[in-house]
Amino acid sequence: MTDMVKKYVPYAVIILLVYMLLPLVFIPEAMQKFSPVAYDFVFPVIAIGCSAHYCSKYGLDFLFALIAPIIYLPSMLIYNGGFSSRTLSTNLILLVVYLVAGIFGLFLGDLAFGDKRRQKEKAEQEEAEEMLLEAKRREKKELENMTESSRKPEKAPHRQERRPSKPSRKPAPAPKRTVKDDDDDFDYDKYLSEIDRKQDPNESEIDDILNEYRH
Repeated sequence: MTDMVKKYVPYAVIILLVYMLLPLVFIPEAMQKFSPVAYDFVFPVIAIGCSAHYCSKYGLDFLFALIAPIIYLPSMLIYNGGFSSRTLSTNLILLVVYLVAGIFGLFLGDLAFGDKRRQKEKAEQEEAEEMLLEAKRREKKELENMTESSRKPEKAPHRQERRPSKPSRKPAPAPKRTVKDDDDDFDYDKYLSEIDRKQDPNESEIDDILNEYRH
């Protein structure tokens, strides 16, 4: 409703100014005989022109045709005798004329500028649809990316694999020394070397005596 009023306001102001100010020109007695020019020609032309221009921009809107008759009512009451019996029929006819002029202007504007307006509206609609589809595709892609990222398992932190260390080589066990080994302090090398030495004559005699004694 607010948008519609905003569309109507510029045209309503133009019609109001013309319908309220132009009759002032015909108030003097010398100009009164020319007043039909305003009511029968200028006012309908203004209604037709405003309706045609409005339709070229916004399309057919039959409510717009009511603007001219409604604005004429105060002008009729002030300048054209109102609803007096002398002017009532004339004013009612003028109201209908201005209504028809407004409707005619709408069809004229649609006929003259309708194709251009419809092409523009179609292009704007296609552009809006394309933007909507692009937004939907972008939203779908973002949703797929979010879904894919949520499905991926979280990677565990990389841990360096510890290889089993080689078993350290144990030192070879020291040879166990027995008690016999510890007590055996006999020097065999010395003994062998003494055997190899040449025996003294005294020693050989002693050996002979021992041998005889044993026998």
